[in-house]
Formats: sequence, structure tokens, C-alpha cells
Amino acid sequence: MKHLLKFYRKGTAFLMAFCLMALLFSFSCAAAENTTTYRFSDINLEVQVPSELIGFTRSVTSNNAYLDLIGTDDVEELRSLMVVNHVYLEAVPQDVRYELIISGKEAGSASADFTELSDTDLDSLFNEYLQKSDAIDNESVTENITASAIEHVNGIPYFVTSVKSVANNQVTVYMKKYYTVMQGNAISFFIQSNGEEIDSATAQLLTDVVTSAQYKTIHKSILENAFFTEILASVVTLAVPILLLALIVYLVEKSKKKTKKQIEADEKRLRAEYARQEAEAAKKVQEASGETEVSETGISKNETSGGQNGNNYQ
Repeated sequence: MKHLLKFYRKGTAFLMAFCLMALLFSFSCAAAENTTTYRFSDINLEVQVPSELIGFTRSVTSNNAYLDLIGTDDVEELRSLMVVNHVYLEAVPQDVRYELIISGKEAGSASADFTELSDTDLDSLFNEYLQKSDAIDNESVTENITASAIEHVNGIPYFVTSVKSVANNQVTVYMKKYYTVMQGNAISFFIQSNGEEIDSATAQLLTDVVTSAQYKTIHKSILENAFFTEILASVVTLAVPILLLALIVYLVEKSKKKTKKQIEADEKRLRAEYARQEAEAAKKVQEASGETEVSETGISKNETSGGQNGNNYQ
């Protein structure tokens, strides 16, 4: 039993450390205050997203409890769709009122970073961008740009557009999008909402995400590998019941030790109480014996004194 407990304790310590690392680095993101930081090495992007949004990356695992929010239970299909559509993050609130999407791909050697372009070149490129993106009309969708502008966020130019899209099934989608080219990658941030126009609060959320963006070299993490994260998730899932079992065994053993100590303490206390009572009883007996001797001595003297008085009277 002692060897088993020793094994459980060592195993518990290892698994707790392992799970802590998994929680800290899982899915290549880390919680900070009220935001979650995501890092994507392929497009050299670090961005902060409100923590209340549920995020899905290319390393999403099959045991993710929120897959049904985005209408899928096939994690392999989700990963494939994200790769095909160059999506690195899809995030939704609990009520799925909108989707926040970050996508990116190599811009090509002919495309320069927006920060390197002159205002004239940037305006010219913006007009080309609008011509390609506006008045799309085909069998599956009709899209029109309802508003557009060039905005500078943290010194970085973005093409900002608002789009109304109507699919062939008559579902209307409203979208707001920020687009830029940085470090050789074309990056898009956009929010889309089905059936309802994007309100000011949601638009501000998108702006805040764009404002948080940092374009820098991101070192490749093993946690961006879908195969590894799937294994990691399985290990963590199996580790939880093992940890619970180890914790229960540990607490039971600790409780036994505590009970044994309590019993020893109680025995010691009872022995001390018994010894005290014995001492008090002995003391009382001794005191009682002393009083008896004094009483007997007093009677002898009185009798002697009485005898002498009688003789004197006679």
C-alpha cells in the first residue's frame, strides 16, 4: 500500500505539472486580463481577442465542447476548411450573434507592405481592391460594398470596408473588414453577422482586435501542430480521472494519518487525566488519614485531663 501511495504521489505531481503546462500553452494562446492572446507563426501575427469569445484555431481538438456552436462535430473537416480558406482564428460569443475571423496568406513577391507604400500608391491600390471586391454577382452570392475607407491603426494602413452579402438562399450577411499587407502576408480581420446589421459595439470590438495586432516574428510552436494538440487533449482527458483518483487516495491516507494522530493525542490526554485523578484521590486519602490521627490524639489528652481533674476534686 505504501509503494502504491508513493507511486500515486509521484504520478500526481507529474500529471499536475503536465496539465498546468497544457493549460498555459494550449492552442498557442495565453489568457491575460480580459483578453486571450493568439500567436500565429505562419503569418507572424500576435493578436488579443476578448476572453468571452470562444476561439477555434487550426489546432482545435475533437474533444472541444463548443464545436456545436459553429455547427460541426467533424473536427477534421473544420481544420481542412480553415486551411483551404486561409483562416487562422474563428471566434464566436455564446449566443453566436456574429463571427470574428482572422485570415492570412502570403501576399506574393509583387505586393509590398502597406507601410512601405506612398499615399499615392496606397490610394491606387485601394481603388483596385474596391473594384475587385464590389458588385460581386454570381450564382451563389451577391455582394456590395456599402462603405469604405483607408484607416491608419498604430501607424499601419488598413483598407476598411462594410459589405452586404445576399446568398442564393436569401440569407443576408453583413460584414465589416480590415485588410492590410504586413511582413509579406495579406491579413484580414472581419466580423460577420447573419440577418442583422453590425452594431457599433460589435464594430468597436473588431477595431480593438485590430488595434492589438502586432506583426513580428513568431517562432513556430509545437502546439500549433494539430496532431500534437489532439494527442495532448487525449492525454489531459485521461489524466483528469487519474488525478482525481490519486487525490482521493491521498486525502484518504492523509485522513487516516490525521485520525491516528488524534487517537494518540486522545489517549495521551486520557492518561494524563487519569493520572491527575489518581493523584487527587491519593491526596484526599492522605489528608483524610492525617485528620484521623489528629482526632485520636485529641481524645486521649482530654481523657487524661479529665482523669486528673477528678482526682483533684476527690
